[in-house]
Amino acid sequence: MAAPHRPAVSYAGDGAWGMSLMETMTCVRHNIPVTAVVFHNRQWGAEKKNQVDFYNRRFVAGELDNQSFAEIARAMGAEGITVDKLEDVGPALKKAIDMQMNEGKTTIIEIMCTRELGDPFRRDALSKPVRHLDKYKDYV
Repeated sequence: MAAPHRPAVSYAGDGAWGMSLMETMTCVRHNIPVTAVVFHNRQWGAEKKNQVDFYNRRFVAGELDNQSFAEIARAMGAEGITVDKLEDVGPALKKAIDMQMNEGKTTIIEIMCTRELGDPFRRDALSKPVRHLDKYKDYV
């Protein structure tokens, strides 16, 4: 909005996108053209990796198998593109930016990824917290 002559592109994992995808509807409703790239590895990656590491390779409720973010985007009035092959990423991004800049369209690009788990941002997420202030020492 501050620079309408430049494309606006966001990048998110499927877990983060699942928590914020409703802003797609805001963009469509208020004619705010953006392109969002969603990396869909079909799981809550950080949460699942923390469970695997802390609970002897066991995990629960970390799978995100049954949704298509491209279809959800279309249901909200945006464009939705699913990319299954690496060589299709560039053309999909070019198409989305073209629609954004020339047609005023919001587009969600859903890139289907492997299920490989990377390290979470916070490796201490499930560790016992360390209290540094005396007033919190009783809350462990």
